[in-house]
Amino acid sequence: MPEPGEELLTERLRLRRWRPEDEAPMSAVNRDPEVARYLNAATDERSLAAFHGRVLEHWATYGYGWWAVELRDGGGLIGFAGVSHPTFLAPVAHRTELGWRLARAAWGRGLATEAATAARDDAFGRLGLDELIAVIHPDNVRSQRVARKLGMAVEMHVPHPGLGIDVEIWRTG
Repeated sequence: MPEPGEELLTERLRLRRWRPEDEAPMSAVNRDPEVARYLNAATDERSLAAFHGRVLEHWATYGYGWWAVELRDGGGLIGFAGVSHPTFLAPVAHRTELGWRLARAAWGRGLATEAATAARDDAFGRLGLDELIAVIHPDNVRSQRVARKLGMAVEMHVPHPGLGIDVEIWRTG
């Protein structure tokens, strides 16, 4: 049995700590133009190559982070969901962000909501957090739908220095 903080199970998903073999499939997810369309981070090759290291570093520093997400019935990594600090966005860098990103093949089945719900519940329960935010591109209707299902609402808009637009900050509660 995994220790608390090692994995979360839902009806269809396993959210678990990252493994070295996750780097290539997650890179493929991040490089998909439809997935990358609304990312709130740089999508140049250098940034994409550094993704896995940043995820591991966050876990090492804070003891939590984005979980690797896979289907319980097999098929390998399909993306991530979890909490981290949005250091790329100064006005909210001190808050804890709930994030999710799945491969396009996993879209449209409620899997993002299922994964984000498990990550949210773990953050409120095991981590004892009392608030989470989500940083969402204003045109990302899919992520807005997930945020609504999680009981989140838009709190404010903040300028995103890398994108040159204002992004939405959604808040739990």
